[in-house]
Amino acid sequence: MARHHHPKRHFKWHLNPLDTFAYFFAVATPLLEAPQAYQIYSRHSARDVSFATWLFFDLSSIVWIVYGIKRKQPAITLSSLLYMLFETTVVIGILLYR
Repeated sequence: MARHHHPKRHFKWHLNPLDTFAYFFAVATPLLEAPQAYQIYSRHSARDVSFATWLFFDLSSIVWIVYGIKRKQPAITLSSLLYMLFETTVVIGILLYR
């Protein structure tokens, strides 16, 4: 029996301008959630911060992580992982400082 050899897929290290733009926002946009986490932890208060909203954001990020992995979309996966990191931090802060 003849075996078929499948070439390995390699990540392209050379990014075109659109990819570079996408990766910039994939990292920069989730960072905008950091001030909310900072505010909760520095003030030891989660007053006026919606637990339901942030929990939903967190769960949504998990869906997008799975989607990005399944569709082999590293920018989506990276962005969603960063979102999940900040959103989980906020959710924990809300639980701690209600």
